[in-house]
Amino acid sequence: MQLKNIVRFPFGIRRAKQILASKVATSESLRERPVVLDLYTPQLLFDCARHFASLALHSAEIGSPFYVRGSRLLLASVARKGLGAEMLAEGHATWLYPNEPLPEDAFVLCDVPLENASRVGKGYRQVEMLIGRDILPDRPVMPYPMHPATLRRSNHASRVALRSAFDREAILFAGSQKSRYGRAKMEESFGVLSRLDILNVLHDCSTENASMPIRLQDSAVTPISSAQWLPFLAQHRFFVCCPGAAQPMCHNLIEAMSVGTIPLIEYGDRMRPELSDGENAICFQGSGGLRDAVDRIRRLSPTQLEAMSQRVTQYYDAHLCGKTFLAALRDNALTLSSTQVVMPFHSDNFYAPQRANAA
Repeated sequence: MQLKNIVRFPFGIRRAKQILASKVATSESLRERPVVLDLYTPQLLFDCARHFASLALHSAEIGSPFYVRGSRLLLASVARKGLGAEMLAEGHATWLYPNEPLPEDAFVLCDVPLENASRVGKGYRQVEMLIGRDILPDRPVMPYPMHPATLRRSNHASRVALRSAFDREAILFAGSQKSRYGRAKMEESFGVLSRLDILNVLHDCSTENASMPIRLQDSAVTPISSAQWLPFLAQHRFFVCCPGAAQPMCHNLIEAMSVGTIPLIEYGDRMRPELSDGENAICFQGSGGLRDAVDRIRRLSPTQLEAMSQRVTQYYDAHLCGKTFLAALRDNALTLSSTQVVMPFHSDNFYAPQRANAA
């Protein structure tokens, strides 16, 4: 546990107690097998604790009460994160301390090797989360989630409606353009252009009266509310899937594909299954490849574009819907060669190298 979490413990635990004391429990209406995060480490705090919030929201969608079991220090750290606090405030979410048993029929996601999971009441079935950078073979990859603010305002029916609601046009990027998105780490660590490098190339590709114009929108200058985000994406034919600040994966990719907006992307090989150039994405490599990709886009016919958008939504429904994935994992409907699931959403692996070879 980082020193800052220890120093900030008094504030965090006060906030956690206030949240837990003030919320109204709503889990009685959820009758499916409970979903539990049994956490021994602070690993899941990365990404502003968004995975706490998204897993809680998906649990409610599939009818499961949601539990997190962890120490008081972890509870305090979660409460200090905005999205962690949102999870704690969910009426169907319950925090358990390490000495408290789990519901006996619970499905458990754990952040340590299962042989090291020593707490009482291990639950009905346990799966280890391998949180880090590498995409390991023969393990299911948990889909990267939409931003929780968007996820709260989205369901399958609304996404399906948006897929055919607008006459689409333009190549869009909308998001932060802060200087931290221009760090060399993306190219040095992952071999992909940084966000700001991509935007600089696209500025050069912008021409008046182009058959497919380019729109680059800075969220600090022209913000878009979470309620309007998916409809805004659905008005555009392509979304430029720039990487995040520390690792390539970004929630905008998932949100765009959910409404049929085609990804223009350099890291399609980090998806599972990999995105296919010309089928469900336009893929590129490097600055020259990005320029060529824009030229290729501008030569595509309306029929080709519409067919590609349909394949994008098919990919999302089959592989990126967090609700579908969590239900299949809970219900043992996925083919698992091991009791592990991969979360390759960080710049470093949080697990020991030998875990990559564990059966």
